[in-house]
Amino acid sequence: MSPWFPPGVESELVPCDHCGSTEERELFEGPDRLHRLPGIFRVVECLQCGWIRQNPRPTVETIGFYYPPDYINFIQAIEDEPVWWRRWDRRYGILKRRRSIERLQPKGRLLDVGCATGIFLHEMQLAGWEVVGIEPDPAAAGYAQQRFGLDVRVGRLGQVGLPSASFDVITLWDVLEHLHTPWADLREIHRLLVDGGLLVIRIPNLESPEARWFGPLWLGWDLPRHLYLFPRRALAAALSELGFTVEGLQCIATSYSAFLMSLRFYLEDRYPPPARWPRHILRLGHTMPLRLAFAPLFWMISRARLSSLITLFARKRHSDRTL
Repeated sequence: MSPWFPPGVESELVPCDHCGSTEERELFEGPDRLHRLPGIFRVVECLQCGWIRQNPRPTVETIGFYYPPDYINFIQAIEDEPVWWRRWDRRYGILKRRRSIERLQPKGRLLDVGCATGIFLHEMQLAGWEVVGIEPDPAAAGYAQQRFGLDVRVGRLGQVGLPSASFDVITLWDVLEHLHTPWADLREIHRLLVDGGLLVIRIPNLESPEARWFGPLWLGWDLPRHLYLFPRRALAAALSELGFTVEGLQCIATSYSAFLMSLRFYLEDRYPPPARWPRHILRLGHTMPLRLAFAPLFWMISRARLSSLITLFARKRHSDRTL
């Protein structure tokens, strides 16, 4: 099996964005399991710095094919959520994000990169923060602008022309792994932060038990949308090289829903269509009784920083060094 892309999707072979090396080790190849769009994709590990990337990969101009209209980027306002417990769960999750930041940084000016429909930005604005968002999807950005009146710039990080040292906090919630040039974008973030400013990054946790249990079937790979994945130590070393000091790691969110999706991929791989019962198991797992039954276990996994998602907090060091 070799990597391939459908007509209309251009691909490119690229060196590691961090260190520039082309020395790599193939980890696996796989399809788009989440949306089942055509293609086979290869994942490799950089032998120099340890960053993991998709190679070859869709170009920035054509990767939009793999972000269909039902992609989770477009999320409605929390108060419009029809199911009460999902509404409560979303509100609690956003509140945890805000509190995790406010424990480390007083209120100021915040930039959310890849802000989607602005749910998090709206929460921070209500709490007294001055907020700006960047979002490449015009529909999601338009929703944030019209529904919440947010200052959301349409485009990518290096395209919107923000001034240096203009933000106290910059957040990337489930965004860094989607970027074609994460190293260049981290350099841009360093420029935009004030000295002593806080960087918050949530990424798939390669050290999680779920990543080991499910292997290539783990939701965290999400081919071909996840272009880079980052071992904790490799990302921390890269941030230190840029001029950041890592202050902590947290699992702000539990990984129950991610576990169910990985389980679904595993069962569908073992029992392919026309078998329908793997999806029935997923629906059953989302019912309130089972969520409550498993909540203590996944809470402990989160406290041990072993959830499928890990959040890293880093502080820009006071320095005159030009990057």
